[in-house]
Amino acid sequence: MDTVRPSRGTGVLVTHVERSSGYVRLGWSPDGTADAVAEVICARLWRVRDKVLTLTCDRGSEFAQDARIEDRLSTKVYFADPHAPWQRGCNENLNGLLRQYFPRSRDFSTITAQELQQVEHSLNNRPRKRLSYLTPAEV
Repeated sequence: MDTVRPSRGTGVLVTHVERSSGYVRLGWSPDGTADAVAEVICARLWRVRDKVLTLTCDRGSEFAQDARIEDRLSTKVYFADPHAPWQRGCNENLNGLLRQYFPRSRDFSTITAQELQQVEHSLNNRPRKRLSYLTPAEV
């Protein structure tokens, strides 16, 4: 799990990438508060909560509601070590891919639900070398 912020403006993208398949789930929050981010995470993962064994995120303040996420999704939340982005390589790679669609200069408050769904679909149907050129949706 991670969040992607614009250089200016409001709105935060909340990202989740499944480690083995690379399947992406995106959410949007009007602000980056821990309460708002926790609600987005729970809403996006609710339908697959029985398949979510663990979640790993960085130590940002937006993930301070980890206990609520653990309780609602019946899972365990782990935190990567500080200043260790290699421990969450899938997330960092996803953030780079997202910048192709949502550059830093864009105000994220203008992102529509339809646009977010289109980007999620595009990323999940993009062949990946690490998957032998299959897409996350196929895996």
